[in-house]
Amino acid sequence: MKAQVLLIFVTLFCINTYAQNAFVWPIKELDTARNISYLSEEEKDVILELNKVRYNPAMYAQLNMKWMEVFYSDKLLKIPGKIVYETNEGKAVFLECIEALKKAEPTSILEPSRGMTKACKLLVYDQSSTGKTGHRGSGNSSPSDRVQKFGEFQGTVAENIHYGDCEPTFVVISLLIDDGVHSRGHRKNILSKEFNFVGVGIGNHKVYGEMCVNTYATKFIEK
Repeated sequence: MKAQVLLIFVTLFCINTYAQNAFVWPIKELDTARNISYLSEEEKDVILELNKVRYNPAMYAQLNMKWMEVFYSDKLLKIPGKIVYETNEGKAVFLECIEALKKAEPTSILEPSRGMTKACKLLVYDQSSTGKTGHRGSGNSSPSDRVQKFGEFQGTVAENIHYGDCEPTFVVISLLIDDGVHSRGHRKNILSKEFNFVGVGIGNHKVYGEMCVNTYATKFIEK
């Protein structure tokens, strides 16, 4: 049985890879962080994944997410090669996300920000030692407090946090599905037309092993 599941996974992965090659993502346009020195390769990949979603949400759902459906078993997500993940809402929220992405309109491509990335890494550094979760850092700092240490934002600012497996595609898909978050606030942030700039920080977490912070802003002026 395990061999059959693995074969299904490999087949789906190959189909997914072929489909992505068949549809040519405009990588030069979407990969806005690739030549940035202050980001790790994984952090750059997160920005690329975010930009793919924003460029064509429906295509992202079809090519990058649809294959996951067969790995839901009641409220468990059993992807070969990853730990079994116990969800709150099961397959229903996954299917809801797919439908939402099919209806979502494309929006602007995100540009990386050094200052916003520093703000993300402040929270990563903090929670890597405390093991805490959530958007409040040491001294009760908020996302906007941290961002304003490194520049000035105009318009709206928001923050997404993912805990656990920080493989870039998995980070973005998890935030899009937004299991257990009834407002779907993380998904809304990723798809929001209000945002043009992004910061990303990936690092260790005392309890969950890894964490990834994404901060978004309408406009950001670096110090």
